Amino acid sequence: MNRILLACFITVISTYLAHTQPGYDYSQPFLATSQLGFRENSPKEVVFYAGKEVNTVPDKIPFFVTYVGYRLPREQKKVPKEWKIPGNVFRYPINTYLEPYTKDVKTAQHKDALFVGVLKKVTTNWGVFWKGDFSDFETPGNYQIENEYGFTAPFQIADKVYDRLQRGYLEYLFTQRSGVEIPGIRPEENADDARLDIDSTYYMPVAGGWNNAGDWRKWLFLTLPNLDALGQIVQFGHLAFKEKALEEIDWGNRYYHHMITDKGQVYEDVGGGINRAGDYNSSWWNENHPGVTASGDTDFDNIPMNGIERQVRTNYNPLVQYQFVRHQALASTLLKGAQKNNALVLADRAWKFAVSQPDDQRTIFVAQKLLASIELFIAGSPSVSTSTIENIAEELLSRQHRVKKSLQGYFMEKNNTDAYRSIAFSVEPALALLRLVEANISELSTINQKAKQAVINYVDNYLLADAQTNPYQLPPYGVYLTPPYQESQQFRKTVDGRFVRTFIHIFSDKPIPHGINQVFLQQGYLMARAGKKLQKKDWQQAAERILNWSMGYNPYGLCLFTGVGFKHPIPASFMNYKIPSAAMNGFIGTPDDQPYIETRNLVEWSTQEAWDVPYTYAIGLISYLD
Repeated sequence: MNRILLACFITVISTYLAHTQPGYDYSQPFLATSQLGFRENSPKEVVFYAGKEVNTVPDKIPFFVTYVGYRLPREQKKVPKEWKIPGNVFRYPINTYLEPYTKDVKTAQHKDALFVGVLKKVTTNWGVFWKGDFSDFETPGNYQIENEYGFTAPFQIADKVYDRLQRGYLEYLFTQRSGVEIPGIRPEENADDARLDIDSTYYMPVAGGWNNAGDWRKWLFLTLPNLDALGQIVQFGHLAFKEKALEEIDWGNRYYHHMITDKGQVYEDVGGGINRAGDYNSSWWNENHPGVTASGDTDFDNIPMNGIERQVRTNYNPLVQYQFVRHQALASTLLKGAQKNNALVLADRAWKFAVSQPDDQRTIFVAQKLLASIELFIAGSPSVSTSTIENIAEELLSRQHRVKKSLQGYFMEKNNTDAYRSIAFSVEPALALLRLVEANISELSTINQKAKQAVINYVDNYLLADAQTNPYQLPPYGVYLTPPYQESQQFRKTVDGRFVRTFIHIFSDKPIPHGINQVFLQQGYLMARAGKKLQKKDWQQAAERILNWSMGYNPYGLCLFTGVGFKHPIPASFMNYKIPSAAMNGFIGTPDDQPYIETRNLVEWSTQEAWDVPYTYAIGLISYLD
């Protein structure tokens, strides 16, 4: 973006932000950092936006870490002498930035400053702001950061700071339970689920399970990954949460185990309305997202078999089928007794059905098939051989884009029709290959080494390489061979003639846009997990920076997780606004690929909707940090 365009952008965005609701008045200077906080040895960054003061602020500004509730002294030029009563607890000025610091603070020598750093002005493709680093400050406690113009929200430094996310996630899942009353959240509803969409006389015992996004639809493709995140809490989480995580796995599995037929087909979801015609070949949302193919959700009467039930969507979906295998096989390694046996038996049955069904071999199916085969093999099923795993892995590896002197390491769709992009499962191909490396199957040493190099290539030469193009070091949303609506939205061109965006494109022929908080968090999850396995500390630090972005270290200073932090967008769920501890879709991109999230009192589902998958990936991210 040239300087003229940059100046225009700053003017336009400043004008827009100045007219938002008072609580989000970005014409005033503000400081932003993670509102959750930091581990002692984590990377710690703070950013300052000058608002209407942008042309008067110096290039370097000192910032100070202080305890919460402290405030470094200001000059009080406008205070009447008779008002200065000794011991008066009110601290003037009211609007802090209207009066300068006292002389000793200006020289960065005040005794109440626990840490002093410098905010340095940077001019970027996202505008002008000031960045500072306080990673060297590692003392546990509760803090704020201030400069002459404002304060951050409070944050903590603590060894167990991420336990708060585990607690919030368990709370979120519990409030998503369907078919039972959740006091203070939702009444008993849909306790009578459901009948087949292809046979209105055939009823199925599928009450229960989890809703998604606060609504009444019980998608499998978005809720099955909860089993993985819960399993990570069981393995790596705080001892206080392990029993609760196992309880939630049991709750979810009761529903999942009723959604598979005797032949082994796994049905897609339960929801209201009339299912629209079409299957995964014709009716998916954009960017490898099955989306909604029912005409709407409707509440029902909790009376079974009276004809007023919701519908089980019976379309065959290879994504859901292989996800079921993967997550049930994984769950079987964590559970005991009958639950363990049932999960493994059903995973095996679903696998046999899946491999008997042809599909179009899109990359998301290949990646899920590899993940399913590895987990089933590890769980002890005789239905998967090492040669099967090797063949699937070779197919996936053949789809990785490898060139010299350009962005590379990302994956392609079959026959190179486009680069692989996904709203909900952006790193599944690389994650599948990482799982192969982790499994360390002795008979597959050669393919394991290939998989390891593929993961390194993906992270170093794709995620982290393109992250250098933006000031927050966010990985890219995706690569495009033929960008849609190029006349209306911008794409960055790669050396080998392809295109890339940090944020999702908003103009599309299919339902879109969609916030991509979960894309960044899954990228962070991959880097944390791979960094732990391959001993790459810089990958893990990059993952934590992504987490900090979601926790408030972003150009809007907003935390995207309710129940954590202090300043959020308005969270939205389709049926219920009482959901605690939810994660939101997050930022989309403007046509010129700048971050945007709705901050007024209106609701835009694309950025504010509560969703399962950002939370599941956040749990994965924190589980694999050293």
